[in-house]
Amino acid sequence: MHWRALLCPVVLALSACSESPDPTPTPPRPLKAVLFPYIPDAAGDGFAGLKQRLEADFEREHTDIDLDIVFDSNLDLYDLDEGGTMNQLLGQGTGAAQVVEVDTLVLGSLASKGWIQPLSFEVGPSYPAAEEAVRLSGASYGTPTYLCTYVVYSHSPQLQTATDAASLVRVLRDVAPGKRPLATNFDGSWTLPSSYLDAWADTHPGASLSTAISLPLDSPAVASFKTVVDSCSLEPGINPCMDGSYDSNTVAEEAFATEQANGFMGYTERLFYIRQARPTQPLPAVISVPLGTGSAPAVFVDALVLNANCTGTCAEDAQAFMTYMSDPEVRGLIAFSEDAPLGTTPRYLLQANRAFYQQEPARSDPMYQKYEPLLGGARPYPNQGFPENRRAMQSALKEDLR
Repeated sequence: MHWRALLCPVVLALSACSESPDPTPTPPRPLKAVLFPYIPDAAGDGFAGLKQRLEADFEREHTDIDLDIVFDSNLDLYDLDEGGTMNQLLGQGTGAAQVVEVDTLVLGSLASKGWIQPLSFEVGPSYPAAEEAVRLSGASYGTPTYLCTYVVYSHSPQLQTATDAASLVRVLRDVAPGKRPLATNFDGSWTLPSSYLDAWADTHPGASLSTAISLPLDSPAVASFKTVVDSCSLEPGINPCMDGSYDSNTVAEEAFATEQANGFMGYTERLFYIRQARPTQPLPAVISVPLGTGSAPAVFVDALVLNANCTGTCAEDAQAFMTYMSDPEVRGLIAFSEDAPLGTTPRYLLQANRAFYQQEPARSDPMYQKYEPLLGGARPYPNQGFPENRRAMQSALKEDLR
């Protein structure tokens, strides 16, 4: 037989081996993050655009991670019951998430239950109040994202002269005598006690708010706070700030926007709804609300926490996501509604990252430049004890404010 005929089977065999298919690629690792849904839905799409933008931008940098971001207003991120929402999200079941954005008011409760773990890294720079709010026994349990503080919006040129509760009410009444000085919501077992803590902070500058969450209530703080609460009442026995009239939707914001009230008290981001109700209205003046005998800002802090069951590679992936979410450009994307059509009103959310305020567009924004000075000396709300004491505080406050 010719030598070529003898060689042919060998050549065919070698060709078959060289054309074998490539091994199946490794699928990206799943990472689920539940983010705060209590922010303005600027695009009106249920946060679909924001979710898509955050996932795409992150996965472009981390091709080995499949990120799933959840914004769900039906999830009660304050539910601390065994078997409840937070227990499931920070558990091991099918509904679990590796990263959850929480209000640090509940941080101590989550840590004591063993549902979250200390972080081995820090991102920043954040405001001192934010860094303090995520620490428990010297360890960091979260990456700060938002700050929230009670402010007053008004078109009064004298607003900056309000330095305590009494002068605030006087300034707001002078805007348009006969109208309601202030529209706000003091109703609820979280809202009323936290408003009192703001009054306590104003009355006791420099002291830690952790000392204010136990009874009895502080008489000077309550008396001053009552001045503001009572100003909401124009008719005897009727106080919409206390009876739930302003508890839902955007009723209080609309009352201020349509000049039914001379001022509005709430979080900075409520300006989104004020402008939505009346887009042509000039931007208002803003101050930290003085509810006590003085004025000293107190801030809530929101932070990303890590599921205690997420270790090893999972924890490394979570760290990558937390670092991404701390980037000033990402904070700007959220704050300035860049997930929505061009020209959409900013969300006016305070950012924990200090660098955010030093670069565009925040550096040139008239409202963010008014907000930033409020944050430097602010004290954080306590990260332990508030959930357990809030109902007792609410009951005592209702009695004293009656």
